[in-house]
Amino acid sequence: MPIRRFERSSSGYFGANSLQLRGNSLQFGKSPLVRTLSHHERLGAPVLGSGTPPEHDIEEAGTAGESLAAPVHTAAPAASAGLHVAGPRLSLNVPPRAGTSAAHEEAGPGAGGHGGHGGLGNGAGLAPEKEPLLEPSGEKQRPATGIGNEITYGVINAVVGIPEMISFAAIIFKDDLYTPWLGQLSKLAFLGSAMHQLVFTIMSSLPFAVAQVQDVSLIFQSAMATSIAAMCTAAGFKAEEALGTSLLTLVIATFVVGVLIVLVGKFKLASLVQYVPLPCVGGYLGYVGYFCFAAGISLACGIEVGSFTSWAKLADADALMRLAPTMGATALLLAAMKLAPLCTGTRLEALAPLFLPGALVLIPVAFQLVLLAMGVSLQDAADAGWVLQPKPGTPFWEVYRLFNIKDLRFDGIYWKAAAYQTPKIIALFFICAFGSSLDVAAIQGEWPEPLDFNHELQTVGLSNIVTSLTGAGLTGSYIFSQTLFSMRAGVHTKLHGWIIAGVELAVFLVPYSIVQYMPNLFYGSLLCLFGIEISLDWLFHSYHKVARSEFVLLWMTFLSVVYSDLQTGILAGMLYSVIFFAYRYSQVTVKASAIVPARSAVLRGPMERAVLDTMTARLAAVSLAGYIFFGSSVNIADQVMAVARALVSSDEDVLEASVPRAPDTAHSGLDGESALWSPEMRDRTKEAFAAAPQFLILDFRMVRGLDATAAQSFGSLRSLLQRLKVELIIVELENATATALLHAHGVIGPGGCRAYEKAEDGVHYCEERFLEVARRFGVLGLPARHVSLEDALTAHAHQVLPEARNLARLAADAHSYFTEEAREAGDAIIKVGDPASSLCYVVEGRACMDATFIRPDVQRAIEFPIQLLTTGLEGIFEYGPGAMLGSSDFFMNCPTRFRVTAAEPCRLLWLSREGLQRMTRQKPEAAAALVSMIMRSSALENQHLFDFLARSNAVLS
Repeated sequence: MPIRRFERSSSGYFGANSLQLRGNSLQFGKSPLVRTLSHHERLGAPVLGSGTPPEHDIEEAGTAGESLAAPVHTAAPAASAGLHVAGPRLSLNVPPRAGTSAAHEEAGPGAGGHGGHGGLGNGAGLAPEKEPLLEPSGEKQRPATGIGNEITYGVINAVVGIPEMISFAAIIFKDDLYTPWLGQLSKLAFLGSAMHQLVFTIMSSLPFAVAQVQDVSLIFQSAMATSIAAMCTAAGFKAEEALGTSLLTLVIATFVVGVLIVLVGKFKLASLVQYVPLPCVGGYLGYVGYFCFAAGISLACGIEVGSFTSWAKLADADALMRLAPTMGATALLLAAMKLAPLCTGTRLEALAPLFLPGALVLIPVAFQLVLLAMGVSLQDAADAGWVLQPKPGTPFWEVYRLFNIKDLRFDGIYWKAAAYQTPKIIALFFICAFGSSLDVAAIQGEWPEPLDFNHELQTVGLSNIVTSLTGAGLTGSYIFSQTLFSMRAGVHTKLHGWIIAGVELAVFLVPYSIVQYMPNLFYGSLLCLFGIEISLDWLFHSYHKVARSEFVLLWMTFLSVVYSDLQTGILAGMLYSVIFFAYRYSQVTVKASAIVPARSAVLRGPMERAVLDTMTARLAAVSLAGYIFFGSSVNIADQVMAVARALVSSDEDVLEASVPRAPDTAHSGLDGESALWSPEMRDRTKEAFAAAPQFLILDFRMVRGLDATAAQSFGSLRSLLQRLKVELIIVELENATATALLHAHGVIGPGGCRAYEKAEDGVHYCEERFLEVARRFGVLGLPARHVSLEDALTAHAHQVLPEARNLARLAADAHSYFTEEAREAGDAIIKVGDPASSLCYVVEGRACMDATFIRPDVQRAIEFPIQLLTTGLEGIFEYGPGAMLGSSDFFMNCPTRFRVTAAEPCRLLWLSREGLQRMTRQKPEAAAALVSMIMRSSALENQHLFDFLARSNAVLS
């Protein structure tokens, strides 16, 4: 229990320290995540694991450390009808039930994000997809459901995923080496999604959960497949061997990712995967959008597009001829999604959910009709590069022959190329775990029941393990938008999940590939759609959702990935974030409290207080905070030196500012202000001020550590301050490492500056030096050893009762109502709990009062699960001659709260409550003078304590 020591020398009244409970909370950066094409600026993402926390406003850039808080919401308003895309993931909206009120529609924003980009809990705000049309769950009545409802929405979710899976396969296996097998490889995407859905249907606590192949991992998996193709080709391996190596590597990667995610959930480490700088994640996801768009153009036009300069290849007649219908198909899909929300409240409202599915069907049908009208066969179209070459149907087990493993021998696997992908596998784990955490957080924002985040992560990990064991090496997780769509559609049983898995498994099992019947522009338009949406969200719309500095870091990460490779770009993004954090952190590690009066806990008499008030301009206190390191030490030294120079520049103008406007020279003694600025004392006061030393106090109470560079800089700082004739004092140095380094560099210890355990002790040292100078110049006499009641009453009552006459007589009258007692050192003067029936005035000697401001032994109404910042605070107040003890309890008429003992032999005067009442009746003028003395003495001491507490709180804030 910390103990603070307070002293009082001539007139006493105690004040209490304020106590603040401060706790650390995990907060995450503010930045939007992937949302759908229909943007709703009011929406935000839930904080990870928060359930339904309160909403916070976004802080503007330029705040300390660019720290931003994420808005979180509890429910989503009804939105307009439609089926739309969330990043590369399709999302469905259906119209609200009839009778939904406008109030319901404005019930509040919901969480967003999707497909690995859901709500963010690192402190990251999310610009989510536009809310589905069905009302959010919670207190509102759910729509009527039945088996038909479960089947309907299960089929819808399955059908929507068919073109996605084909597009995902085209992204992962985009290298020309894999083109002959793309139809069979797309089957693996269906198998993977079916396995993910099966595990989630069995294991997840959400009966409406939709789990598919995860879009955020596509780039890493594509990078692995492309890298293996290049390495195998360079090493002379056949295409079949490169394909087998890629498939086996992806299976291993998915298995490893699944195991690691299971461990994260098992050991309840879900929050740790959030320790990835959001600008780094945003830059990566921005590249996902750019990559999808470039992949769509490449697939549709038959031209490899990657870097910015490669877009010049499109300046070709054949490429432009293929680009035009692709952009037309993309525009049709965009229009279908944009039109759906506009149909709310119209006759087309019931058909709105069919707009996007209809567009998805219309594009390949229109292509086939054009071929038919032009008399072009499917083979001719394939020869011209408009569709893939048709392949004969093959049974599903033929897919496993692509692994090139014969008789359990791995001779056809290029293990060196597989091992080379290890860094990508590690990065893939973080991305998958990060995206899955966001998905769960986003779902929690809409689901009224609390979710076990770690259990859901274990489900994600298990689904990846099972999927890898079936040979489908594609990572997967929750699909936020489709899960939310199913929830609001009234899906309450696992039949919905079984149907999705069954449809996808059936597509895998049929011996025909549907890829060859779809034009390349169809897949290209889908990929372009995904890419446009993600790129807009992260590279442009995020400007209004993140700090300006974060937006710059996001673009720097994006450009680094574009102009290097995936791992190098992401590592560069993390390095940018670390460097920027170091720079910003270095800006907030100094808190100057020089403008707050620096006072010790010693309660002085009026004359001493007046001297110290005058000397305040010679003392400054600077509070340091956080971890002081090489990046912040220079900034700290500069700021401290700026304070020191301002201190040195104080002159007579500063001194004159403290002179009372109308000094009263009629009184002296205990009336310090008047005596200090009387005509005969004014010159000596100025001389004492000019000769007083100058001090700069560094408060390390909020410092958590420092490095050697910072310790060395403090040594240089001390030397610079010595040249300015400013004495450096260090207080509250509690960190052992910081203490050792400052000792090693000679900052403290023998030959170094003074260091005190408590700030009050350091300030007390400075004040004693000031008082010594005042005494040397004759401004201040020696401390009084005897202060009579008459002296105290005469000095104080004059300030309150200026019209009073003959104060000496009034003091004598008041004295007659007191009784005198003596106490030896250690004797009790006031005991805790006694009736406060008397006032005690100290004539000679010193008394100590022990005050406990927080009673840890008292049962609190609420037992919090965390430890209080301070369990107890004790203050030791020393009262000297001229002090009045127990006045607050006396006038409050409550039992005494603090114990007072004699620190040395004391002479005391006691006034009982009955005595004061008799004085009031018999000698009212004397009673008024006595009460005026007590009132002014208490007011002066409270003013001192307020100054002391203001400095203490400024350091702690």
